[in-house]
Amino acid sequence: MSLPEGTDLEAVEEAIVSRHWLLRFSPKLETLFEQDTGKQRCRELIIRAYIGIIIYDLFAIADWWATPELFSTALWVRLIFFTPLALVLITILYTSPPVFLRESLMCIGGGALATVTILYLMAMSVPAPQATLHQSMILVVLFLTVVQRIRFLYLAPTCLAFLAVHAFSLERYYGYSIGQQVAINMVFGGAVIFALIASYSMERDLRLHYLLSLRGRIQNRELDMISRRDALTGLGNRRSLEETLEFCEQSIGSSDEFSIVLLDIDHFKMFNDTAGHQAGDICLKRVAGIIQAELRGQADHAFRFGGEEFIVVLQKTALARAITIAERMRQALESAAIPHPALAPGSVVTASFGVACAQPGCDVHATDIIASADAALYAAKRNGRNQVWPRFVSVDGDLGSLRSSGTC
Repeated sequence: MSLPEGTDLEAVEEAIVSRHWLLRFSPKLETLFEQDTGKQRCRELIIRAYIGIIIYDLFAIADWWATPELFSTALWVRLIFFTPLALVLITILYTSPPVFLRESLMCIGGGALATVTILYLMAMSVPAPQATLHQSMILVVLFLTVVQRIRFLYLAPTCLAFLAVHAFSLERYYGYSIGQQVAINMVFGGAVIFALIASYSMERDLRLHYLLSLRGRIQNRELDMISRRDALTGLGNRRSLEETLEFCEQSIGSSDEFSIVLLDIDHFKMFNDTAGHQAGDICLKRVAGIIQAELRGQADHAFRFGGEEFIVVLQKTALARAITIAERMRQALESAAIPHPALAPGSVVTASFGVACAQPGCDVHATDIIASADAALYAAKRNGRNQVWPRFVSVDGDLGSLRSSGTC
């Protein structure tokens, strides 16, 4: 399962530690929990509901043996009334409804429907309803709590309502003494309380397991991001570059263009030799930050290509636009006025840029485009450094030379 951007590890850790007794996460985590588990939850409810319907209908066998005079009525209630309505509720679950509707359908809809049919059979069998009818109400509670595992906040008030209905049915339809009613209701109430404790524990464990799983996914995502980042500059590394180029290659030959900007810091070896490697690392970080700041969004990607060399991949970008972006980066670097101690006083750090583009309808590889950008970079260096090459787009001039070097 993919993680939405901004999923906060700190919020997950806080939820694991707090283990909120109301079985609710923060709104953002609760939404994510439902997004990740909702569809699977509906599938489980559907399968178990079918099983519940089958078992409920099989109780017609008990009706035939215990009260043969009511068998036809019980069969009608089970097969003609309960089963079709239960199937309608199941059909709604196939649409993956919101959590409130989903849990209510099973808790209030399914549970209440079964209880109503039990009460109806009690009323039809007066003055001597079979004891298994009121006893079967505990099966409804167990089905909702242990089998369907209805969310506790929906289940608790429903089970309390079942307890009240059970007490009413004993007093209304059975000739038990007060003492017998109290004893039977206490047994039923104890079963309800135990079932609710089990329900609470299962949901608490389910949510804790989800949080632990979510924490693992976030940690894996962060480790994966780290494995794709250059440790010094924070830009993408060679592994990340290869994955991006592989994705971009899929668009080669289609109507989409993509461009590559290759840049190299001018006289960087002299900078290191004069100022030292620590100052050189600081310079590389600042240059990387300037490059990153000039990217347009998620379609642009910057990588450290090696040493003082960087590469920028511009998806769906024509050559003219790529040259403009490269020139903006060059100007931003020059304007940053990073002192270059190895050159004349007042000199600043600059870079040379080479740009190449994959044209629509071409059968080339990303490596060919990088090679063309590299050739353009060295042309920029030969022509005086601190410039973007090609200088301008011309069918007869620079663009033509790029085409001949493999970018079509």
